[in-house]
Amino acid sequence: MLIEWTEFVDFLRTRVQELAATELDQVRYGSVDLAFLLTLVVAAATILTMFRLVIRRRSHSRHHSGHLIDYKLQRGPVVRALYHLPKLILILAVVVLLVAVSDPFLTATEEIVGDVESRVRVDLVDTSLSMAWEFPDTGRSRAEVAREAHLQFLEMRREKNDRVSLWMFSSYPYMVDDFILDDEIYYFQVFEAPYVTVRLLAPQFRSTRDQIYVPPDKVRIIPTEGTTNLVRALQSIVRHFDSDEASAGGAANQHRAVLIITDADVDEVPLAELAALARRNIVPYMIYINVGDTDRSSISAPESPPLVDTIREYGGDYFDVTDQDSLIRAYEAIDELEAVRVDLTHRAVKTPIYSRFLLVSLALLVVGIPAGFLAELLWGTHP
Repeated sequence: MLIEWTEFVDFLRTRVQELAATELDQVRYGSVDLAFLLTLVVAAATILTMFRLVIRRRSHSRHHSGHLIDYKLQRGPVVRALYHLPKLILILAVVVLLVAVSDPFLTATEEIVGDVESRVRVDLVDTSLSMAWEFPDTGRSRAEVAREAHLQFLEMRREKNDRVSLWMFSSYPYMVDDFILDDEIYYFQVFEAPYVTVRLLAPQFRSTRDQIYVPPDKVRIIPTEGTTNLVRALQSIVRHFDSDEASAGGAANQHRAVLIITDADVDEVPLAELAALARRNIVPYMIYINVGDTDRSSISAPESPPLVDTIREYGGDYFDVTDQDSLIRAYEAIDELEAVRVDLTHRAVKTPIYSRFLLVSLALLVVGIPAGFLAELLWGTHP
């Protein structure tokens, strides 16, 4: 049974008001690549259609008809606008539909009272210039390989109640966010974080070791960057752990961890800082982006960087990304830590809103397609 026109207008008005009330600056998108690909397809089809209409002569037509058409017999500005209005409606419908395909969502917060057992961890990501160089024989940067390993590790730790804080470091450390329990939000924080922080962009890409292998949108330009100072980064991490412990009531002997994602090409091995972590029962782990000797015919094993051996001396361990089982061992090592009971007051959840865009797009199509037929019937040209 078809709905009445008044009901359809009320439905369309409600959907438009709902979409207008959406805070677009708070919207995130889960399938940007798919939407971009479809946009390219639509753009290519549009260009080909315009080429066909403009360049090629229409059938059953001639350049000169032999007489001029009087101005009063031509379409006026109002009729011309009404004739092209359905096309504008269809274009708007396609644009809104592409936005819906990109899987837009909002993060809502629901209040929860209670506590939960959690493993407390800081993820410290190396974003120095060396991470922009090529991972051997892959055509990809070390940073991209590291990010994939980090995201795989987070997928493994999903729903394990990890309370995690994300940090980046190069010459200086940068805290992306304080400790949070929400897996979804933290995953997107890691996913959206830059690959490298550098002083300036290299003029070309994918050429030599001294030029970066990451896209420009994954590079953050900071004039003070240029080195790999793990000492300064761990000093900030120690202060951050101390501040968090004080705000939680000063619970002693909590078992915590710091996970360092790096290629171990640091300026200085942080001996004092690792000792400070050990005194606080903070275990250092490292996801090691191993770019050492990749020649399998080599008889002698490649020498480990000093940072790797030092972390083991202070009760930690490293996990080589070239080893298929390394992330599982990292997962198990962190899971062996004693859980800490923390208060849980809220949890952010993902709220999909693609239906708001999809319904508006479908409503525009329902209006635009019949209006286009009607406009062509009344004011269209014929052979």
